[in-house]
Amino acid sequence: MIRLVFSIVFCAVCNAPVCSADTGGGLSLSVGSFNPSTGASVTVTYNVAVPQAVTLRVYDPDQALVRTLLRDVERDQGEHTVSWDGKDDAGTIVPNEAYTFVVEGSKGLLADPWTVSGGVVEDILDAVFDPSDDTVRYDLPQPARVLIRLGVKNGPLYKTLVDWEPRVGGRVTEYWNGRDENQLFDLRAHKDFTALITYVTLPQATVVTFGNKNISYPRYKREVAEGRALKVQRPWRGPAMLLRPANLVPPHWVDAPVPSMKFPDHQEGAPVGERLKVRVDVSDIDRDVLADDQYEIIFYVNDIFFGEAERGHLPFNWVWELHQFPKGRHRLTVNISSAKGMIGVVSRNITVGGKN
Repeated sequence: MIRLVFSIVFCAVCNAPVCSADTGGGLSLSVGSFNPSTGASVTVTYNVAVPQAVTLRVYDPDQALVRTLLRDVERDQGEHTVSWDGKDDAGTIVPNEAYTFVVEGSKGLLADPWTVSGGVVEDILDAVFDPSDDTVRYDLPQPARVLIRLGVKNGPLYKTLVDWEPRVGGRVTEYWNGRDENQLFDLRAHKDFTALITYVTLPQATVVTFGNKNISYPRYKREVAEGRALKVQRPWRGPAMLLRPANLVPPHWVDAPVPSMKFPDHQEGAPVGERLKVRVDVSDIDRDVLADDQYEIIFYVNDIFFGEAERGHLPFNWVWELHQFPKGRHRLTVNISSAKGMIGVVSRNITVGGKN
């Protein structure tokens, strides 16, 4: 069992009741997470101070409309409830993500959790990596979006285990076999293994859905939910000293790039001579996303920084001169790092000692 104090080296769900703090409308949720695919639902409780018409909507993490549960429905003074089955207005089960409830009244706003909560950034410093059952365990004080990046000290990122995914509060267990992204070596056993675990708190009255194996959130946004109406933007009314990062978390509708690395004109598995052609690329979708961002391509050899292209262009072609490397196996790793905080990683082993 490994307990680490983490340093930053890179630029589970439960169904416990969740009672959010007062958001102006007394919003609270019956569960912190649920699986809509099994017919489960969440009950939303809200308070009405004076009789009025109430509208209650569900929004995705990009603040786009998912479902209107109530529209201008007259409600008396007091506490009321409504259920959400995890489907959008078209009857489609939403992808696994975090969804927030907003209540509006004909006599004024009742509750918009984004205006008073969420956005606090903290690091997890006492996570436990347990090789006996391939788990990573840590505690979250409240529901949050989590990032776990794994690599070596002063070296490359080798794996993103959790990429800003929502988690409910409490004890969280992640599963990891200890190896790098490409399953080349035992990263957990590396003498310089290090990790970053950080989180950003979710707004109050947010529920996490899980169990949808049919569509990811980025694909859902591209193919199903494109162009949906956005929530009305309202000023922040929370604590004045609250840290609210503007660009820490990448857009939720994109995945981190998944790079590929190929060696044209080289027979797979054969020893390499004094030079090797290297081609780094990503999928068409990833290339379109990166085209709207600034990114760099960073190369590492055997965990050590080797070179970079500060203004990346993909596909990237490069002739690697190997005369400075001794015969034997070497590991080439590429990190594609974007200005929006996304990092893609790919590694390949080569054996120096052949002829060109």
